Amino acid sequence: MRCAACRLRTARGFGWFDPRVRTSEPLPACSMRCMSALCRRWGVVDPDEHEIAAIAAASPMAGEYLESIGKTDLAVLTEAEWLTLLEVIITAYQDELARRLDAGRHHAPPLVASAAR
Repeated sequence: MRCAACRLRTARGFGWFDPRVRTSEPLPACSMRCMSALCRRWGVVDPDEHEIAAIAAASPMAGEYLESIGKTDLAVLTEAEWLTLLEVIITAYQDELARRLDAGRHHAPPLVASAAR
């Protein structure tokens, strides 16, 4: 089942329904971010400054990989080379986001104290 917000990723246990409509069917979501977008009904939000920085950090890694295999034309990559390129880009992107979070430049959402046990 695809995410109702981005329509790209597989829904992963998140969902939203309109509490004002008694017969509302849950809309599946792939992440808290997409679920939030469904709640706001704005669609998927634009990348923030940290995601833009992560994209910029991933770009050189993609170039390094392409140089290491001696190819720059994406159309001539084998399936294995293409999948490796995607893995390089996604890993570098995620690593940069995690690094920025760990460095405190990206504020984590506040923890909500649980109700009395």
